[in-house]
Amino acid sequence: MKDPGNWLDDIVTRKRWILHVAFWLGILLLYGIFFGRRNNNYFQTIFFVGLLMPVVIGATYVFNYYLIPQFLTAGRYRLFLLYACYTILAALFLEMMVALLTFLVMAELQVQNMSPASVDIFFLMASFLLVVFLGVAIKMVSFWRQSKSDYKALMLEKIEMELKFLKTQLNPHFLFNTLNNLYYLTSTKSDKAPQAVLALSEILDYVLHSGERTQVPVEEEWKQAENYIALELLRYEGRVDIEKKLTVQNGSVSICPRMLITLIENAFKHGVMPVAGKSWIKVVMICTNDKISISVANKRSNSVVLDGIGLQNLRSQLELLYPGRHLLEVNPGAEEFLVDLTLHEV
Repeated sequence: MKDPGNWLDDIVTRKRWILHVAFWLGILLLYGIFFGRRNNNYFQTIFFVGLLMPVVIGATYVFNYYLIPQFLTAGRYRLFLLYACYTILAALFLEMMVALLTFLVMAELQVQNMSPASVDIFFLMASFLLVVFLGVAIKMVSFWRQSKSDYKALMLEKIEMELKFLKTQLNPHFLFNTLNNLYYLTSTKSDKAPQAVLALSEILDYVLHSGERTQVPVEEEWKQAENYIALELLRYEGRVDIEKKLTVQNGSVSICPRMLITLIENAFKHGVMPVAGKSWIKVVMICTNDKISISVANKRSNSVVLDGIGLQNLRSQLELLYPGRHLLEVNPGAEEFLVDLTLHEV
């Protein structure tokens, strides 16, 4: 069933001629009442004003559909001012000619009894400019609204492209090393090979399909983070101790895909890979009714990068998805590197 409220949009977009006709009929009626108020001869006044209306209409449309789009909005201001002056002068000349001929023809119709305003040439000029500038103002407002709408659509498209790019990123070194580890496990017929293949396939499936969603359940994000940790342990087993804890007070809370994985990936890259000896990582995630708190800490290394590519991408995602509703704190200590992320629900 068609929404009755769409009739106005239908007129504005597809039946704009109705608005144009209504506008000019309103102007004609207003002129007739204003000019004929002294002698109450409204029919004669409307007839006179109607003869001048084509000039006013023509000048208004020249401004709205030629001068403004071709020169003003294109930044060609000098040409716009030049042609605007030409248009106004030509329209005023035509209006004076029409008025003069009308006065001669209507001489026997007691023109002297008409309102002084309707025979005052300067007043006619002022009224002409008023209507033209009113039409131009309406066109500029319409153009501004359309430009604002186009800008919003462009920014939304840009944000969606950025999100798709950020959410589908996966460290190529992680994939390369994982495939090497899988090759080693399969060549040695290790019992860990099937679990590793399953974990990698789940992560890849998650990365591909999560790009279509802006939010996923926290349990789903946590599961893929555990798969990521399991695959990294194939490479660093015996070198790193993992402590992880998930507390969910509200099971309906959701999170942007791969935010937790990004923090864990950053911990492995800068807290385990550069360390020759034993290292450690602690992951804590707490979900309440109104916020999500994530804390990822790792052993501090001398070569740690305070704001690497992973954290930079995370900051970009947060600005796009949680504007004004997030807090990301990077705390490099003497012994540990701690990242705290708080996401506030709407």
